[in-house]
Amino acid sequence: MKKLCALFIFCFMTGSCTYMGATKDGQQCFDVQTFEVLQGLEGGALAYECPWYENMCWTLPVVYLTSPKDVDYYDEQNVSNDKGTCWVQDGVYRYSTKNDIIKTVPLLKMASKH
Repeated sequence: MKKLCALFIFCFMTGSCTYMGATKDGQQCFDVQTFEVLQGLEGGALAYECPWYENMCWTLPVVYLTSPKDVDYYDEQNVSNDKGTCWVQDGVYRYSTKNDIIKTVPLLKMASKH
C-alpha cells in the first residue's frame, strides 16, 4: 500500500504518469492537452505546455502546434482540444533563435480519438 501511495504522489507531482488514450489510428495522445501560445507563426504556433497549474506554463517545455483548418493562433492565446480530439506528436519542428541557434521541439497535430 505504501508503494502504491508513493507512486500516486510521484505521478501527481511530476505529471509523468498521465495516460490520455489513443487516436482512432492508434497514435498515442500527448499527455498535456492545453497550451499557451508563445508566438503565433504561419501555419501554427510555438506554445508552452500548460498542465492543471496554468499560471506556471512559461516554466514548461515548448512545442509547435500545427493549425487545424488554418486557424490563426495569437500570442498568449490558450489552446485546448475538445473531447473528441487530442494532440499527437508528428515529428519535430526546427527553428532558429535570434542568436542563430537551431532548436527542435515536438510538432503536435490534432487527431480524432476512437
